[in-house]
Amino acid sequence: MGYSGLLIASPQMVDVFFAKTVILLCDYNEDGALGIVVNRTTELHPDEVLEQMDVSDGGGIRSPVLWGGPVQPGAVFLTYSRAPEGMPSAAEGEDSEPVFDLGPRLQVSPSREVIRAVSADHGNPGAFLSLGYAGWGAGQLDEEIQSGSWIFTEVEPAALFGVAADDLYDYCIDKLGVGEHQLWMMPIDE
Repeated sequence: MGYSGLLIASPQMVDVFFAKTVILLCDYNEDGALGIVVNRTTELHPDEVLEQMDVSDGGGIRSPVLWGGPVQPGAVFLTYSRAPEGMPSAAEGEDSEPVFDLGPRLQVSPSREVIRAVSADHGNPGAFLSLGYAGWGAGQLDEEIQSGSWIFTEVEPAALFGVAADDLYDYCIDKLGVGEHQLWMMPIDE
């Protein structure tokens, strides 16, 4: 696994998919990057997605379902703050369920078994579903960061589960300590 963090779209980004987005970067290494857009909601409720996956809605996943990105829009990812008791983690071996372990209070997984376990965990302090993901080929994200398209910062799990998705971009910009109009990203020339 590579680096993880948050990507905040620079205010000047005009890309139809990524303008004013916040992306939870799940994996970032020499082969490329994978992330989940965490601030665009859909009209879907978690029980609709869970029903399609043949997973009973146990109340452990909060709404709304998010648009995770333009790649494989039918792929379902679960972002959650703690694994239920007995759920294997990615560190336990190759036979375990696929999990991006992004810290002690933040995991992401596309696994139906992980989604089933978290859905049944009524006491889960935070979990949401996303459809699709954002992906970059080798070196592509590096180029976009260098061109000023993205601001890379540390993940704040409490914000992912405590700030409404529609307010998350403004929250992240405010956390930078400057107003959106004061932030102008210039390409890095070295």
